[in-house]
Amino acid sequence: MALVRIGKVVKAVGLKGFVGVGGSDGALAGLQRVTLRRAGVEEVREVLEARPQARVWAVRLGGVADRNAAEALVGAEVLVERDELGELEEGSHFWGDLEGLPVETVDGRPLGVVTGFYSTGGVDVLVVQGERERLIPLAPYVQVDGVAKKVLVDPPEGLLDI
Repeated sequence: MALVRIGKVVKAVGLKGFVGVGGSDGALAGLQRVTLRRAGVEEVREVLEARPQARVWAVRLGGVADRNAAEALVGAEVLVERDELGELEEGSHFWGDLEGLPVETVDGRPLGVVTGFYSTGGVDVLVVQGERERLIPLAPYVQVDGVAKKVLVDPPEGLLDI
């Protein structure tokens, strides 16, 4: 089974061990377990509770009882088995579904491949590695062509310049 990235632990929330997960777009609401990856080490944790809170999801995980334990998880990638996610509505994508896809401008200029994402608390940012690394805001400049399995960028003037 393939693990896909659905977000990242960006902070501790409160004093009772909740972690703040950015970039999950609600995927955590229906999950029973997630895999956390830090420094190449993976560990499976039970999802005890998940709720939206401001720009992140506040998630209580098994084995995380206080703020100190939650802070120790900051920076961990949050992954899940792809088949546990189900299908998304048209036009929506999980981060993990986009990693490795080729990226090009709408006029056909190749830019590289998707290598990652940053959750900014506002518009998430696509990391594209080609002749150099580019950071491209997902909205409103990026579209995913699911049929051709590629990412299209319609950049405003100056977005892709050095």
